[in-house]
Amino acid sequence: MEFGSLETLSDSEWEWLCEEVRRIHTKNRQVGHAAWCGFDFDFTCPSTGTYPFQWFWDSCFHAIALSHIDIAKAEAELFSLLKNQQPDGFISHVTFWQRDAYEEMVSTYDIAFRNRYLSDEMQPPLLAEAVQAVALRGRGIEFLREILPAVDRFYEWIDRTRNPYGDGLYRVIQPDETGLDHSPKWDEIMGIEDEEKQSWIDGWHSICDPYDDFGRDPKKMISLNHFVVADVMANTIYIENLRVLSSLFSEVGNDEKWRIYSERANLARKSLDELCWDDEDGLYYDVNGKENSKIRVNTFTSLMPILLEDLEETKFDRLLNHILDPEEYWAKYPVASVAMSDPTFRPDTVGGNLVWRGPTWMSSNWYLARGLKRHGRSDLATHIARRSFELVRMSGVREYYNPHNGIGHGAVDFSWSTILIDLVAEVRK
Repeated sequence: MEFGSLETLSDSEWEWLCEEVRRIHTKNRQVGHAAWCGFDFDFTCPSTGTYPFQWFWDSCFHAIALSHIDIAKAEAELFSLLKNQQPDGFISHVTFWQRDAYEEMVSTYDIAFRNRYLSDEMQPPLLAEAVQAVALRGRGIEFLREILPAVDRFYEWIDRTRNPYGDGLYRVIQPDETGLDHSPKWDEIMGIEDEEKQSWIDGWHSICDPYDDFGRDPKKMISLNHFVVADVMANTIYIENLRVLSSLFSEVGNDEKWRIYSERANLARKSLDELCWDDEDGLYYDVNGKENSKIRVNTFTSLMPILLEDLEETKFDRLLNHILDPEEYWAKYPVASVAMSDPTFRPDTVGGNLVWRGPTWMSSNWYLARGLKRHGRSDLATHIARRSFELVRMSGVREYYNPHNGIGHGAVDFSWSTILIDLVAEVRK
């Protein structure tokens, strides 16, 4: 299969993309003072119309995109994210900086709260990657010395509270902690019976309401052994970021932390293969509970370990076969978020904006294309970058896209889709 007809972006296309990224981040920038915590904030919200607050992994994507066009804003994004870090190292997946102005909107969210302005959930831990990108294009070691202590506390919190079985993989305790809220992976665990939003809300409460009896104590929530998932995507991101963090500590001369994070990455990497790889299907599957029961649903997350540089060639080849299969993931605008052959696949939004059930997303394309390039398939990475750019030119900067016809859905001017700038920059090297 050849892809030579899809070339990298021209200089004029690159300049157009940079201007579009600037426009989005200018439009969605939130700057002010929060009396409830006494801190100033300066960050890009995902969308002023639907998501006016600060989300954890969104901000990491934003910082990486901003590192290409405005390093000061990229730094401010991360420092704002860290300002309400808790004494134990925890960072909320949402900071409601201006909650009082959006009470009606907040009332529609199904979110666990630590307090009125901070959620009691996490999101995929790509903070180290964001820090690396901002340091690389900005102040380097000076920036790292400022921010690494807080970053270290966060990853220590993950290891201390979310590694209950000692295998190095971290567990999420509710579906939205993966950022993949309505993925069909969760349907069976949550008792989802149809594709209506109310079913997901009911399922979410079936998971989360029992936690209230324990004051959301992590050990006690995990002890219920109901939703204790080692998500393949989240843990691939975790392994990648442990390795990045190890290298960042090496840069600042902290050999002890370099060793600690390197060893944690190696342990998690070994467990990912031992617990999640399915040799019969040639895919990685999430596992749930202390029994490590596989969740056998074919979504893009089963492909995510392609990001890892030390993925064995035989496993890479098998994952690649799935990616390039036009019945599974290789749509006109790849990569679909659910295998197109799966009965749960839906190319458009369904059930009142249930997400991650089929459409193409920029964030997953960013990860998968990087993995393809790392394993010698720059042609495929370029193809994904070009098709992703075409989505934006055709349908605007949207939350997600129909993989067949490229029509955009979800939030308009969605900031995390500006991660496209880093994807394009990577294949233009």
